Amino acid sequence: MADTTPSLVWMCDSRGRITYLNERRIKFTGRDPDAGYGDTWNAYVHPDDQKNALDEFSQALNDRKPFSREYRLRRSDGVYRWMFDVASPRVNGDGSFAGFIGSAHDVTDQKLAQQALEKVSGQLIEAQEKERSRIARELHDDICQRLALLSMELEQRIVFRSSHPKRRRRTWKKFGAIALKLRAMFNPCRISCTRRNSNIWAPQPPSGVCQEFSRQHEVIIEFTENDMPRPLPQDISLCLFRMTQEALHNAVKYSGVGKFAVELTARADEIQLIVRDAGTGFDVEQARKSSGLGLVSMQERVHLVHGNLSVESKPGTGTIVLAVVPLALRLNTQKARRLRKP
Repeated sequence: MADTTPSLVWMCDSRGRITYLNERRIKFTGRDPDAGYGDTWNAYVHPDDQKNALDEFSQALNDRKPFSREYRLRRSDGVYRWMFDVASPRVNGDGSFAGFIGSAHDVTDQKLAQQALEKVSGQLIEAQEKERSRIARELHDDICQRLALLSMELEQRIVFRSSHPKRRRRTWKKFGAIALKLRAMFNPCRISCTRRNSNIWAPQPPSGVCQEFSRQHEVIIEFTENDMPRPLPQDISLCLFRMTQEALHNAVKYSGVGKFAVELTARADEIQLIVRDAGTGFDVEQARKSSGLGLVSMQERVHLVHGNLSVESKPGTGTIVLAVVPLALRLNTQKARRLRKP
């Protein structure tokens, strides 16, 4: 039965030495009769995965509990294939620990498909940023200029008409109020368009997002920042910027409350972004299955910087959005690039 299964089946003793390999496992790595037995199994694991594979195996031997792992295994033709290995403990007749029996499945095709999807997601997000930049330029070149010209023309009319004393003062007040409203519309548009048009990879920090969002939607946003390094890598900065935007947008739209909290904390090796509210909450799984495009967008953005996203919410309990982005490796890479510059 073990030889007819499509999986690569193995068994080990209580010390971790391989004692059995099914026919498919032997055929996968080659016909050497000693291939993979004893302690030689790790020689067929990709060099970059050997340490983790050994550490996980050693930990499993100590815990004596079921475990799973992913690693690349060398095929007989020299090609490495991704394997997903699941193992369970075996026991002797007296109940003592006898070792593990495991079953490995080739998941290379799934890995490649996942990488292709991540690449497409990254390209879509980049296209989205370019489109936002294009719209910002059009706003700056068209709408903002029209607002400015209209405001100037109205002010000139007010000045001209005000020289005629027979005109009623109430009319001038109305004209003046209209001019002030146009100026108020023009200035934020001009500032926003100029900022977005300058560089899509240099967005304002989350604190600026909170201030602007609070002003536009007339809500209270408590922002807290702890030990944030400067400058941040551009892709991480953009991710945090968009994540804050999306999370606040969803919170204002669905929570039913007017007060929110945003926390940004840097640790030795990661950055944590938390957006929370005490609103109505929602069913996270149901949102993912239905029209949770906002959640999907946030998830894809975090994956692009190798981070993780979690959303905690239930009806009536509020919502917590937590994004964790690895930082240490990115800062070291950024520093190395600066040192290499002449």
